[in-house]
Amino acid sequence: MRHFRRLLLAVLLGAVATGVTAAAWAQNTPATTVIHAGHLIAEPGKPPLTNRSVIVEDGRVVAVKEGFVGGDNIIDLKDKWVMPGLIDMHTHLTGVLDLAAPTEPQIAMAYLRPPAETLLSMLPRVRTLLMSGFTTIRSLADQSSTTYALRDAINKGIVVGPRMFVSEPQISVDGGDLDASRWGVRKDLEQYVSNRGNCTGVTECIKVVRQEVRRGADVIKLRQSGLPVEDPQVQMVESQAEVQAIIDTAHQLDRKVAAHVSGTPAYLHTVIAAGADTIEHGPVDDAAIALMKKHGTSYTPTLLAAKMIDYRFQEGLEGVGKAYRAGVPIIFGTDIGIFGVEQSHLEFGLLAQAGMPPEQVLRAATVNAASALGRGDSLGVIAPGKFADIIAMKRDPFTKIDALGDAGEISFVMKEGQVFKDAW
Repeated sequence: MRHFRRLLLAVLLGAVATGVTAAAWAQNTPATTVIHAGHLIAEPGKPPLTNRSVIVEDGRVVAVKEGFVGGDNIIDLKDKWVMPGLIDMHTHLTGVLDLAAPTEPQIAMAYLRPPAETLLSMLPRVRTLLMSGFTTIRSLADQSSTTYALRDAINKGIVVGPRMFVSEPQISVDGGDLDASRWGVRKDLEQYVSNRGNCTGVTECIKVVRQEVRRGADVIKLRQSGLPVEDPQVQMVESQAEVQAIIDTAHQLDRKVAAHVSGTPAYLHTVIAAGADTIEHGPVDDAAIALMKKHGTSYTPTLLAAKMIDYRFQEGLEGVGKAYRAGVPIIFGTDIGIFGVEQSHLEFGLLAQAGMPPEQVLRAATVNAASALGRGDSLGVIAPGKFADIIAMKRDPFTKIDALGDAGEISFVMKEGQVFKDAW
């Protein structure tokens, strides 16, 4: 109870720190709003439309009409490119690593830092993401155990930020990347820097997934041990039975599974065949691409992160191009946490560099991402019945795709019918 009160206090203080609550940031929008869109990318991947009116009521799109129709509350975006809100499918909000310093002490401190301090540090990040056009994000690890509280505060309108789908711990086997013995602390202190998602054996792995869903996980993050990268003689640390148990339990509880991989074949092929919903990072080989195509698995390549840490970046580029051409759904994800929020937009340019046409790059951050979330019924396109997550920019995004998601380029942001940025 005390821990909960501290978190609640931190959230409330954070709202004050950012100036006002989300409700105050949003304009006092009437029940019906009409957006006049000069150029409308209603469904990325399909041809843009010209001179359309998007009718919004109670947070959702109710109609898209030809021409500019009248209404009591008109938002004039006739000279803008209007599109669905962006979705970042791979973020870590609770810390930004200093890549020039040793990683282990930084991760240990992420567990030990006061939760309120961590939570407060996230508030400018989530606001910047929203102002950059990201109306939805997926957060896939948090050693501070504060992102469930942040998600809930955003949903309640206490804090300004994007809609969040969250998993705080990563499910990982004992002896894997998140074993407390890795963080350079005394053995008697390991309990304080321990990942609560660690498990050994089928029974334990089922248990930690069940517990995390009960705590509030929207998604299950399954993390591969990186030992096969360090020692080529080791093919896999996890047992096939452990992997299958984690994925099956998550699916039984109606949760998607995002599988962190290091590009080593044995594990990569195992998690795809076992039913992981999205593959995070990579790179992916030809056999993995064939398996993803067969199983309908989506791929989040996080190319900017691979470039930043100099890990098989060129292979990653080539793999994205092959996967795209093979028909594997590519989804946009940045891996914020390796770097700051202000660099998120660079991932768009790297996907284009990998061989994806600009309209398909935009589709990766909208339609494909919404489908991978299991939220294609409400997100990813501007159409009747969908949430009114709508953004606009001053120039054609297809001519400069690497500027999409840059806060300076995005002039208008609406989330669920509320306007949060209106420099139109």
